[in-house]
Amino acid sequence: MTRPPRCSAPCRTRTAPNGRADRRRCRPGARRAARGQARTGQDAAVRPATRPRPTGPALRRGAGPATALQARLLRSERQWPGTGTGSHAIRLAGRLDHGRLREALTGVLSRHEALRTRIDDAPDGTGALLTVEDAPCLRLTRADLSDHSAAARRDAVRRHLTESAGTALSLEGGRTSWFRLLTLAPDEHVLVLASHLAVFDGWSSGVFLADLAAGYLHGPETLAPPELQFTDYADWQRRWLSASDGQAELAGRRVGLARTPMAPAAPGGFERGHLPVRLGRGPGSPLDAGLALGAAQGATPFMTLLAALAVVLARRDGRTDTVVGTPAAGRFATQLEGAVGQFTTVVPVRLDLSGKPSFAELLHRTREAVADALGHQRLPVDELCPGGTQPYSVLFALHNYPAVPFGLPGIEVSQLPGPPACHLQLYSPDPAATFACVGLVQRDGEIGGTAEFNQRAAAPEDVTALLTGVEDVLRRAVASPAAPGITH
Repeated sequence: MTRPPRCSAPCRTRTAPNGRADRRRCRPGARRAARGQARTGQDAAVRPATRPRPTGPALRRGAGPATALQARLLRSERQWPGTGTGSHAIRLAGRLDHGRLREALTGVLSRHEALRTRIDDAPDGTGALLTVEDAPCLRLTRADLSDHSAAARRDAVRRHLTESAGTALSLEGGRTSWFRLLTLAPDEHVLVLASHLAVFDGWSSGVFLADLAAGYLHGPETLAPPELQFTDYADWQRRWLSASDGQAELAGRRVGLARTPMAPAAPGGFERGHLPVRLGRGPGSPLDAGLALGAAQGATPFMTLLAALAVVLARRDGRTDTVVGTPAAGRFATQLEGAVGQFTTVVPVRLDLSGKPSFAELLHRTREAVADALGHQRLPVDELCPGGTQPYSVLFALHNYPAVPFGLPGIEVSQLPGPPACHLQLYSPDPAATFACVGLVQRDGEIGGTAEFNQRAAAPEDVTALLTGVEDVLRRAVASPAAPGITH
């Protein structure tokens, strides 16, 4: 496997009058953009998250605390290098200015501290630390495939996408991103980004692409730093969790989950598998009719599908309650929406199916359970369930986000599908305790996606049985929405 290139360009820093480091581009001759301006509105960003709240995030220098999730991913990366790498790719059709693209990429790295961060253990053994490099270091390799045949170009692109997804990045060394620019023809390119999940979540891809387009169009000096950086958030989270209100919320949620046993680890451990999945739509389909029923009861499509999945899991486990993990963005304040970082948290949703409820009643219970669970999404699952345990064996997500607009003059931009993401180690303190993670996307009238599952605990047909079971529950619910005993 090709190793990520080292950054050999000289990186210089100076201290700005306000004490912040003035970040200089590491590419000689590049435009220099001062990043020393103080960010405003930081106290307001955390105000809705704590009552009472600790002191708001402050402009910091030096090392700060990593999140519990980042500390776990650091340990995982040391044991299984490359498993924490995510990969994204876009096709660029049109005349591309390579110099402007390079400047824009460097500008995005300069804008976001998370993309210039090293994660390592604290010397005193108190936990993992985030250390932000003052100057960005762009790692970009190029491959000219224009003299290959069309078939050879396609094969080479697939190979690069696969290699990118398996790249072993270095959290301790700060090599958390690596770009590849593939030239297929003078007016056709593919840009591939490998990034570590410890510093880059799904939301970040949209932020990254929007910033890249702005930097390419208007120059990297126009990319002002976001109002809040991920490092500010990580510092706030650690202090909030150690304060009285954070401790009280954590204890309360642990009590609420104590009635549900922790999911057992599969005897054989963990071995990742992937499976494409979809739910059948169309006039008169159980899915469409079920979603319409849910909407009439005030439930979102996610809530309706979650309620049906809870019935399937309760039947499977012979229980009258079940816990499903669902990933949440974790960006509880608008000032966090423009920052790159790993904000994702998993929210355990406990669903009560006791008393033989009708599906209509279960929808109301699900609405309340989801609202309650999302109200606590500031709590990291690694803190909520200490000791590497988790109360859920199945993760479920339904995304309805549109494609990220990425407009460049004279260039047609489209996203390329890459290898399936490796989310189980991100979402699960103990991947061996996870049966499956079903991630669906609602777009253009279709609902489909990928199921990632533990091959030591499930076969592909066991995973598809979850979704056929959901459709069966919806079929029965539509026929008799008020009939009791939906779980039987």
